[in-house]
Amino acid sequence: MTASSEHGGVAALDAPDVVGAFKGRTLGVAMVGNVLVLAHNALPPAQDEWVHYCDLVGQNITTMRAQLVVAEGHGPNAPQRQQALDQGAKVKGAAIPPTAVLTRSPLVRGIVTLFNWFTPKAMRAFPPEDLEAAARHLKMSDAELRRLVGIAHALRPQEA
Repeated sequence: MTASSEHGGVAALDAPDVVGAFKGRTLGVAMVGNVLVLAHNALPPAQDEWVHYCDLVGQNITTMRAQLVVAEGHGPNAPQRQQALDQGAKVKGAAIPPTAVLTRSPLVRGIVTLFNWFTPKAMRAFPPEDLEAAARHLKMSDAELRRLVGIAHALRPQEA
């Protein structure tokens, strides 16, 4: 891994296991192997961009082993949360995989709590510096999670 990919540079998105990468105004998303990576800035997720996330969920829900979310601020609104749940529910036997949400935002931590009211408690929020606990939750090595965080930083749109 190059230095630029470790810090979320373009090289991180050029890796052969990064598929379906999309970077919009408010969020970026990609499949990295069998882990879905979602990163969004402090703006509320735009509906047209949220569709990209939901499409990746629908296409990969049966093989996804984990999700990593890096969130600076706003999370999805209520209809968007329902849209994501509905997308996964279309596939018989599908369940939300272990999900780590790296955020400092109290609003996003509250959204994680809401998701857990309606789904198995697969989602947990962590402060961005607690990568060790997030890696344990996702059942992956610290090095693997650091790489995914670098990819998330490359996906996250800058605010205008």
